[in-house]
Amino acid sequence: MADQASLGCLLNTRKNICVCSPARSSQRLVIFCKRMVLRIFAPPILLSPKTEYGFTFCLIMDTFNSATEWFLGHCADHRKLSHHTLKAYKHDLSHFRTFAPDLPDDIPISSIDRNLVQRWLASMNGAKPRTVRRRLATLKSMFSTLERCGNLKNNPLPGFRSEVKVGTILPRTVARGTVKLLLQSPRKEVLREPAKRNRSIRETALIEILFSTGMRVSEVVGTNIGDVDMERLVISVRGKGNRERQIPIVCDAFQEALSQHLTERRLKDTTSGDPLFVNRRGGRMSDQSVRGILRRHATRIGTRRITPHMLRHTVATLLLEDGVDLRHIQRLLGHSSITTTTIYVHVSERSQRKALAGRHPRNKMNV
Repeated sequence: MADQASLGCLLNTRKNICVCSPARSSQRLVIFCKRMVLRIFAPPILLSPKTEYGFTFCLIMDTFNSATEWFLGHCADHRKLSHHTLKAYKHDLSHFRTFAPDLPDDIPISSIDRNLVQRWLASMNGAKPRTVRRRLATLKSMFSTLERCGNLKNNPLPGFRSEVKVGTILPRTVARGTVKLLLQSPRKEVLREPAKRNRSIRETALIEILFSTGMRVSEVVGTNIGDVDMERLVISVRGKGNRERQIPIVCDAFQEALSQHLTERRLKDTTSGDPLFVNRRGGRMSDQSVRGILRRHATRIGTRRITPHMLRHTVATLLLEDGVDLRHIQRLLGHSSITTTTIYVHVSERSQRKALAGRHPRNKMNV
């Protein structure tokens, strides 16, 4: 047993114990002591995080369901992954859990091996190659995380690879002329309908920020007023994996639209923590609202559907075609690896082929 000095030392170093009512403090101390005892004396088993009264204590787990719960909690609390990523992970792991009806309701961790995973992959005949690869990657990520955190002795999937081949899908872009019409659309709306001036100012700034910065739609709707520094002309963006980057404001038209929108927002007694873009009810604008605005303006200018990600792809492709270094484009888009950014090289090569085919002098010589 641990002596009182050891437990006292552990308690004194605990940061999360806060000053509160005596009854609540006593309750927290009891939970924390139980947690410390489990940590010190429990055998090396899988542990699942549970939170109560502001503390994390551990429960024994040795099944797939409890391992999944631990992994999703780890991804949310430590890796700070987005809600959409967590939802995709949960869906992929649920698919693995339900594919084999002959197994018990909760699969023991020890029963999962490569043969079982191979059978799971073979059962996905109708799924797209990318879906199969993603599901396998999620399962491998869970086991490797469990092993890395000391919660799993034998990882059944080290070096396991899928033979499913995924082709390269080039990003869809928007023509320069179409982008110009899209940027003009909300500005013309002010002239036609002065009563909708505030909406037009907001939508002008919204379309400008999507194209000028190449930000993801989730990053745009998550931006607050305080993230925009008009003195330094930068926007602080928190992207995937909770990574923060700063995007310079380098376009005069974008600067003017954003400044005008900020002026309108500050007339409503806003603070730095309030959202930059709001909906008609004054709440933070959603991803779907942004898509709806783009869809409405695309219809107005008579073009096909335009999405926020298509504008992101477009600005990256046009920058590369104009000779901007790939590293600068990587930093602008917030890619953790430059390999992701190289997809735009293929698009640029396609544009190069088209330009050469139409203008090469050899094609104009009838020999």
